[in-house]
Amino acid sequence: MYQPSGIDLVLGALGTTFRLIRLYPPSHPAVVEAMRHLADALAGVTEGRPVEWKVGATGLHLQGQQLVPRNAQIAELSGLLFAHGVRGIELRVGVTPDHLLALIRVATGTAQPDDASLGRIKLLTSRRTTQRLAAMNPAPAPVEAGGPPSPAEQIAPRRSAPVFRPDVLPVDVETKRALAVLQSTDGAEARLAAVQLVTKLAPDLLALRDVSVVAEAIGVLDDALLTANDPVLCEGIGVAAAALSEPATVGRLVHRLGELHVPPTERAAVVNALGALASLATPLVVNAYLAAPPDRREPYRAVMRAAVDRALEPLEAGLADPRTDAVVAVAEFLGYTGSPQAVPLLLPLVRHRFDGVREAALLALAEIGGREAVRPAMPALKDESVLVRLAAAKTIGVTGDPSATPVLARRLEIEEDEGVQAELLRSIGRLGAPEALTLLAKYAEPGGLLKRRTPYVRSAAIEGLGQLTRPEARGLLELYRQEKEPTVRRAAEAALR
Repeated sequence: MYQPSGIDLVLGALGTTFRLIRLYPPSHPAVVEAMRHLADALAGVTEGRPVEWKVGATGLHLQGQQLVPRNAQIAELSGLLFAHGVRGIELRVGVTPDHLLALIRVATGTAQPDDASLGRIKLLTSRRTTQRLAAMNPAPAPVEAGGPPSPAEQIAPRRSAPVFRPDVLPVDVETKRALAVLQSTDGAEARLAAVQLVTKLAPDLLALRDVSVVAEAIGVLDDALLTANDPVLCEGIGVAAAALSEPATVGRLVHRLGELHVPPTERAAVVNALGALASLATPLVVNAYLAAPPDRREPYRAVMRAAVDRALEPLEAGLADPRTDAVVAVAEFLGYTGSPQAVPLLLPLVRHRFDGVREAALLALAEIGGREAVRPAMPALKDESVLVRLAAAKTIGVTGDPSATPVLARRLEIEEDEGVQAELLRSIGRLGAPEALTLLAKYAEPGGLLKRRTPYVRSAAIEGLGQLTRPEARGLLELYRQEKEPTVRRAAEAALR
């Protein structure tokens, strides 16, 4: 049962979280700390029995008394829920801070009262009030063709909440216990029993539509597969993962990945789960990536980093997509996998007719690294597109092949775009060839009267000098630290750190 003092702690932490989540993103340290306090408060008040709060326009009520009446944040939260038609909050066994965070999203209008992310929280809308009034003044119900109601139906309780059964654990709690056994036990028999239990619980777990628990389960199964030596256990893990990865569930995981205000821990679990299911999820992730705003695409990139080689086959199939933007996304994703096996898939794209694809392929090669990228990137230094030339210079700079320095130096003399010049100078510094010091020192100077170098190009040369380990380079940086030009001076100071 919930104790009043414990309820005050929970609601106080909930009010603080409600205030902070409207000011900062979920990853902000203040929000993370508030979520931690909320988890601590929840852990101290539940004894395994559900409870229902009534939602009023000015606050929450329990047994006819208003809870924390002086808490303005809870009063505002209750008022917003009341405005959205919520009249009651039923907390069930296993409520987590993430579920209460979903409750806040309902109050702010970014989630529906029946959203799956509410998990162990059930919101009772205004329709239930009508049903209760009808139950207080029941009208004679027509008898259906099947006959009169059974005695069990005649004595059925009016309350819509499920009957509390102390001998039966909720399916998500039981699943988490099985996953804990799988993580903490080394015995093959105990791990196999835990995997079989997860397989048995999978249909009921999917029925909850709680993607956070499903994502956690898939991630644990994927980790367990790395340490499983028994063929029977490996097969069991595959069966359990297949039971949890039906297409509708994969679609919900991808959708959840793009939602706002997802807790960092849940987002990380979803990323790992989709990485493990890359063979199924990659086409959906590509489409979601294209539909998302540029500033909200990082979670999809993280999925590809988690997928590694598992995403190569579906990404290779995606190269045949008739949409040019889809091919660009696939090329980017091949780079995010970091797999050397993606290099043969990227090399033909360096000569693609669309400059966006060429740029994405070169940047993907830069993500992967390795000297194999030097030769295909060299011709791209003469590309008609500035962005492609910029990507080619960056790619050559991360290959670690100092023999490419003379080619970069010759291109530097004829390149007209300052951005490409700056990237060429940075690449020369990264490669660290013997002739790099003389070349970078030349471009760090202001230049002659007829050919003055801009502060931007000079700063790039100084950044390149900062990559060199020779004492002469540090001496030049100390000299430019006294430079009157602010941009050059700040570049030298940064290189000396």
